[in-house]
Amino acid sequence: MTDAPFTATSSAPSPSSVVLTGITHRYGPLTAVDDVSLSVAPREVVCIVGPSGCGKSTLLRLISGLETVQAGTITVDGAPLATADRSLPPERRPVGMMFQDFALFPHLTVAGNIAFGQTDRPRAERKRRVAELLETMALTRYADAYPHTLSGGQQQRVALARAMARDPKVLLLDEPFSALDEQLRRSVREEVVRIIRASGIATIVVTHDPEEAMEMGNRVVVMEAGRIVQADTPVNLYQRPANSFVARLFGEVNRFESTVRDGQIVTPLGRIQAPHLPGGTKVEVACRVEDLELVPLGARPDAVPVRVRHSSFLGPATRVCLDLPGVASEIHARLPGHVDVRAGEELSAAMAAERVMVFPAE
Repeated sequence: MTDAPFTATSSAPSPSSVVLTGITHRYGPLTAVDDVSLSVAPREVVCIVGPSGCGKSTLLRLISGLETVQAGTITVDGAPLATADRSLPPERRPVGMMFQDFALFPHLTVAGNIAFGQTDRPRAERKRRVAELLETMALTRYADAYPHTLSGGQQQRVALARAMARDPKVLLLDEPFSALDEQLRRSVREEVVRIIRASGIATIVVTHDPEEAMEMGNRVVVMEAGRIVQADTPVNLYQRPANSFVARLFGEVNRFESTVRDGQIVTPLGRIQAPHLPGGTKVEVACRVEDLELVPLGARPDAVPVRVRHSSFLGPATRVCLDLPGVASEIHARLPGHVDVRAGEELSAAMAAERVMVFPAE
C-alpha cells in the first residue's frame, strides 16, 4: 500500500460526486461490507440505515480513510481516493467527517476546534473561514467558549463546522444525533440538514433510526448483512419496499404466510388477487397497521370478525391490539386520533387491499 497521489481521470462524474464501486471489506472471517456500489451527487443527502453490524459505519470509515480498501474503488470528483493497491491518507482526502460523540477537543475553544486541521492555510484565510463558519452555525458569540460550557446542540454545530472547515467535497456523518436527547434531536436535525443542503456538499449520513433517515435523506440506502437491500426515495421505501425486511424496518406490519392458489392468496384477513403469481408459490403477506380498517361487526362483507384485547391512546393515534380467529398471535391496528374501543368488544377488520404487500416467503 502506498500514499502516492492519484491522477484524476477524464471520465469524471458530476462535480464533487463520490462513487463507490464493488467495495468489499472483511474483518477476519466476517464480511462487513459485501460488494457495495453507491454514488452520491452534489447537494444530495444520502442516509444509510440498517441494524447494528450491517456495515454502514464501515463504509464511512473506508471513505474517510480510517480503514483500508481491500476490494473495489472509491473516487471523488472522478479522482481515485482508494483502491486495493493504493490509498490517499485521511488528511489528504477531500472528506469531512463528524463523529457520533462529536470528538471535540476539550482544551480548545470553539474557534480553536473549528480551526484545527487547517494549518496548511495562510493565517488570514484560516481566520476568515473560521469566522464564516461561526456565523453560519450561529456560534459567533461562543468563539472563545470551551466545549463543556455549551449545550448538546451547540456542540453538534461546532463538530459540523469543524468537519466543513476544510471545504470538503464529501461530508460524512456517523450517527450524528444519537448523543442528543429526544426533544432536541428534531430541531437540531432540521437545522443541520438546512446547513448541509445550503453548502452543496455531497453528504452521507449513517443512522439506525429509519424515521431520521426518511426525514433527512433525498435517498435512503437500506443495508443488511453487509449488502445494499434497497436504495430509493423515502416514499418508495415505505410504499414499495423490496422485501419484508425493508417493510418492517420502516413501520409496524401484520404478517401472514400463505400459498398462491388459482390466482388468489388466502389470508386470515381475507383474499388477495394475485393473477401474476403461479400456483403453489409460497408468499408472505404484509399489511401496515395503519392500513387495517376497523368497522362495526357485519358492516362490510369483506371484513372478518375480530375481538379487542386492549387499546392505547398515543395522542395522534390509537393503537388497538386484536384477536383474530385462527391466528395465535395478536394483530394490530393504528387508527387516527382517539378511538373509544373496549377490551372484549367485537368488531370487523379489513385490509386496504390496494396497499397490501406480497413478498416471496423467506
